[in-house]
Amino acid sequence: MTQATGQDGDFAEFVRTFTEATARLQETHAALTGQVERLQGELAEANERLRRSRSLAALGEMAAGIAHEIRNPLGAIALNAEMLGSDVAGNPAATASVEKILRAARRLDRIVGDVLSFARDTRINAVSTTAREILELAACDCEALLEREDIDLRIDIDGECRLRADGPLVAQAVANLIRNAVQAMHGMSVREVTLSAREARLRTADGTRRGFVVLSVEDTGPGIPAEARERIFNPFFTTREEGTGLGLAIVHRIVDAHGGMTACAESTRSAAGRGTGARLELSLPLEPTSVAAADGVSLGEAVRRRIGGNQAVHANAG
Repeated sequence: MTQATGQDGDFAEFVRTFTEATARLQETHAALTGQVERLQGELAEANERLRRSRSLAALGEMAAGIAHEIRNPLGAIALNAEMLGSDVAGNPAATASVEKILRAARRLDRIVGDVLSFARDTRINAVSTTAREILELAACDCEALLEREDIDLRIDIDGECRLRADGPLVAQAVANLIRNAVQAMHGMSVREVTLSAREARLRTADGTRRGFVVLSVEDTGPGIPAEARERIFNPFFTTREEGTGLGLAIVHRIVDAHGGMTACAESTRSAAGRGTGARLELSLPLEPTSVAAADGVSLGEAVRRRIGGNQAVHANAG
């Protein structure tokens, strides 16, 4: 009996140990499965950002060619309209028609200018700077607009947030976001813009994690519809009746020239009396990682090199 009892105890201990080991393996398997799914999602998102950067570079080249072709005959139209205005100076009806032609020509010229700004190769001069310097410069650029529209601006910096970047160029991008936020809050009872910065480790298109400084612009406006969030950085996309839809596309190109990323989400600061709000984020690497930043070539050339490098990798893999 004693021997049988001992064997039963050994078997029970074996079963318990086996059960515990099986449970741990199942937990580990579930954790690894979840981690793989998360990594696959992050990598897919990073690859989508790279695909969009390539598309924007190609579209920029095409838009530049079209804009230059339009600008020449547009200048001739404006010049001849001005000469015609002198000839019909005594005819009010004809003068009014000439003014309409000139206004339309000037509007087209502004659109062409926006297209050329978007298409222009973006070269960065990366120096040591801080998020505070960038955000304060952007706020200074928008000071008159903020005062005129009675907008409450706040700056919230978490840590030193030091990085190497083209400070004035990034400040231009942030200023574009501030102007968009001001326009979005038109008619709202509470109108606030919050500029913030933090450091974070984010996954990039090559699957690695790197250090970034994340600059955020949040407003108390009506927010951005979910179906539009994936498109707002696309050129020529706009939810307004007027405008070329190139402001945020230019922001994207500036960030892309630094090897960074853009994102859009609902504001985290919504409260009573405010709208849903929107938060636009510009994630800039602590050290510029794009080819353009590394050797001073233009953004268009940098993207072409990146595409060529990827194609070579695929060819070698095959």
